[in-house]
Amino acid sequence: MSEEKKKTNYLGLGLGLGVAMRASLGMLMDNIGFGIAIGTSLGVAFGTAMNQKHKKE
Repeated sequence: MSEEKKKTNYLGLGLGLGVAMRASLGMLMDNIGFGIAIGTSLGVAFGTAMNQKHKKE
């Protein structure tokens, strides 16, 4: 497998997980829109941080 195919896009991973987790918590708090918004912002932040960390290695 080539080096190009081994790269992982942590931004997409963080965004997907953040939205999924916060949407479920938003549903429990009867405010799903707020949960999705917070999940999107946290997912992008964590995904970008993981991309930067992986790029240094």
